[in-house]
Parts: sequence; structure tokens; C-alpha cells
Amino acid sequence: MRLSIHSRLRYEVRSPTTFIFAVQVAGAPGDMILAEEISLPEGVAADFLVESQGPNRLVRFLAQPGLIEVAYRAEVDKQPLPAAPGNLPAMSIRDLPPAVLPYLLPSRYCQSDRLPDLAQREFGHLPAGLAQAQAVSDWIAAEVAYRAGASDGGTSAIDTLLDRAGVCRDFAHLGVALCRALDMPARLASGYAWKLQPPDFHAVFQVYLGDAWMTFDATRLAPLDGFVQIAAGRDAADVPFASFFGDAMMLTMQVEVAQAPALTHEAA
Repeated sequence: MRLSIHSRLRYEVRSPTTFIFAVQVAGAPGDMILAEEISLPEGVAADFLVESQGPNRLVRFLAQPGLIEVAYRAEVDKQPLPAAPGNLPAMSIRDLPPAVLPYLLPSRYCQSDRLPDLAQREFGHLPAGLAQAQAVSDWIAAEVAYRAGASDGGTSAIDTLLDRAGVCRDFAHLGVALCRALDMPARLASGYAWKLQPPDFHAVFQVYLGDAWMTFDATRLAPLDGFVQIAAGRDAADVPFASFFGDAMMLTMQVEVAQAPALTHEAA
């Protein structure tokens, strides 16, 4: 499937402000970038960076006072998700790659160290691995209501568990925390989501199984085969689509993801 992606962010800058944006497609397995273009404010000198812990692509620049806009377009060939074997087991911790080990530990919004009892009670009877991860996603979908405005930037997995309501990042944080409480490496991934309504940046959780990251979306708001990854990290603190350091205010945000016509090849 070929997807056309467009995001546009506009800010009012009141004093010299450094911005860091994570809006570019990561090029994760299964996502082939056919074309892309990023438009930055005129006259800025931008640094294009790739974070060492993953395929997170960042753009950093200093903006002067005034109105600024950052726009990104991409065409992505999204490969079908491979069928996962139903008995895919969790990897032994002693066999995990070193880069994956931090995703076993509690983090700011995913207090997995407070959830082992709940995790064992609800999911401990299942085989460790895909069966548990899928059960975590199904449990969150059944137990937590998606409610716009139910949380804020400080809401953690524990808050969501108590309130039983939240938005996509809250669903993802709870999934990450429960999977870590079951001794499975888990992380939050941000991205673009086809058929998400209303259109927005989206958050899901990923679990390291079978020597690869597998994606789960407990919100059930968009098809997984239309999720295009931007960034991944321990929790939302690691993957904001925009950060700024100075005096600025976001004015508008626009995100569009549409299915594009498939490429055709003429016979020679």
C-alpha cells in the first residue's frame, strides 16, 4: 500500500528559540520512503540528526522572533505486516541485544515496577511472549475508554489505570508498563496513522519478540498496516513531535495521511 503523508506546524516565536522536530518518517522495517521533502523557515541553518538509540530523525534549528512554519511531505510504500506465529515466545533476557535492555526498566510515564502483581494476576497464566502482549492490548482496549481531554502531558500509566480513560499516548504507556512488568522489553512509538479520525500524530506500543519489535495499538482507532513510524523511545518524553527551548507558541497543526495510487510499471 502506498501512503501520502503531509504534516504542517505553525508557531509564533517571541524570542530567539531553538526547535527540535521529529516529523520525518523513520524508515522502519516495512516502510520504504519513496520520496520526501521538508520545508523549513527561510534563512535558518538546520542540523539533521539521527539519534543513536533508534531510527529517530531530528531537525534542529534556531528561529528568530516572528511566525514560522515547518512542513513535511512523504510518499511511503507500506509493506503488509507479516503473519506472526501464535506461539511466538518471549526472548530470554540473557539473550537480548544490549540496545534493547533499557526497555525492560521503568521510565517516567511507565512505572512498570508498580504493576507486577496486576500483570501476573491478569496475564501470568498465558505463555510468555506474543500471547501475553496481545492479551495486554486486548485488556486495555476493553478496560480503558478513549476520551479526548481525559489526560494531559503529565498523565502516567498509573494515572490511566486508575482513571480508566485517556488518549493514544495513555493507552500506549499502559501497554508498555504492563509488558515491562511481565519482563518483556517494550517501548512507545509515534507515527502517522492512515484512517485515524480526527487526523493527528498517533502513539502505539511495541514489544520486542522474536528478535524484532512488534506493534500493538490498544486504541483500535486505525489499522496497524497503515501505521508509519516516526520515532520510538522509552515513553512519550523521548519522542515528542516538536520541542522548543525559548518563548514560542504553537498556532496550528495539520496532519494528513491518505492512500495514494499504486505505482505502475509499463512493459519495456
